[in-house]
Amino acid sequence: MVAHLIPLAALLISDALVLLGHGLLLTLLPVSASLLGFSDFQIGLTGSSYFVGFVAGCFATPIILKRVGHIRTFAVLSALYVVLILFFAWSQSFVGWMLLRFLIGSAISGIYMIIESWLNERADANSRGSILSFYAMMNLAMITLAQQLLNISGTTSTMLFSIAAIFLALSIIPVSLTLTLAPAPVHKIHVDFPKVWRHSHIGILGSVFTGLITGSFWSLAPIYAKDSGLSTFQIANFMSAVVLGGAVFQIPLGRFSDKFDRRIILTFIALAGAVVSVLTFVFSFQSYYAGITSTLLAFFWGGVGMTMYAICLAHANDNADSADFVDIGSAMLITYGVSSAIGGPLASGFMSLFGHASLYLFMAVSFIAFCGVLILRRKSHVLPVTTEDNEDFQVVAGMTTPEAFNLDPRSEEQDDVVMDEFEAAEQEVMNGGPVDLKED
Repeated sequence: MVAHLIPLAALLISDALVLLGHGLLLTLLPVSASLLGFSDFQIGLTGSSYFVGFVAGCFATPIILKRVGHIRTFAVLSALYVVLILFFAWSQSFVGWMLLRFLIGSAISGIYMIIESWLNERADANSRGSILSFYAMMNLAMITLAQQLLNISGTTSTMLFSIAAIFLALSIIPVSLTLTLAPAPVHKIHVDFPKVWRHSHIGILGSVFTGLITGSFWSLAPIYAKDSGLSTFQIANFMSAVVLGGAVFQIPLGRFSDKFDRRIILTFIALAGAVVSVLTFVFSFQSYYAGITSTLLAFFWGGVGMTMYAICLAHANDNADSADFVDIGSAMLITYGVSSAIGGPLASGFMSLFGHASLYLFMAVSFIAFCGVLILRRKSHVLPVTTEDNEDFQVVAGMTTPEAFNLDPRSEEQDDVVMDEFEAAEQEVMNGGPVDLKED
């Protein structure tokens, strides 16, 4: 595996630097918005702007890449991100923050798309699985580490904005100096929602509910932690524990779902998510909550809340032709992004009515609703396959772009089958034998 990663070292170093800066902002921006006096609803809307920008960037980036290539686009987007960070440190306008968060969502999705398409170009059939797994785990590790950067300075200081800007600026250097040839331009995203819906109801519905849950988390969890009386150090541990829980539990739960009906596994995960969410809500009012209790609950919540999307994606890919993996993943990603944009404002309504801790009541309701959908769907639809026919679970690095699905080693299988058939037909012609032409 190391031999496959060495040629990608410059790209992966840039990716790590981007994630350190971006991961820090994921927590810093909601807390800073609260300190500026924004209401929970306004903070939820700024989070929505980020997710809408992320989806928009997935569609816009291929157009830019076609004009100027990967390296220059990466440099432009990273430089733009640095400027946006500085504007955040200076701006106190709600409308300004809405626009800025939309722009950083567009910029980071473009950066992700460049990295993932580059990895896809350099990977071969034997290395795709290990490269994808390493990329996913590195992303989660860097975002976890980024939360600890909050401890360098208080959230009222502009120093943390400067640190995030420094990491984004530094990320330009490795990619710009690499001797590796940049990949070919990526294709425009094509999304066929009716096709994916017909193929997997649970895939689309799972994207909706996981988007509502994780979107509300990233938009408002730092505010919940601050209003719960957690110190900056405890907020950093709280956010780190959630991402770490998702990283630790994703592979075991994913491998477990390979052996059983994934809908059963998702049902238990949703139930566990509802239980942990209710426990977090209850313990939020206890004097001893801040510290070990909050960190442990956050870890187990991340273990269920941050793993559902990957298993929903695996379920949607079961029985699908490998040629459809990118279409399915793209449709689910767009659905996930739009639902994430809706989750923040909805959860902020709960917080406005019932207090900051009701963020986890909103999450509990979402988990329970998804659990109900899973139970009803399983009763009305029996899968025509055995669990032995399930596709192997692949790790997902949180919210990525459609290019990550091209990196999935399973997407190569259909191409291999087509090439085998072509070569067999070619051999028949050369040997003078009959050729059976089948209509597609």
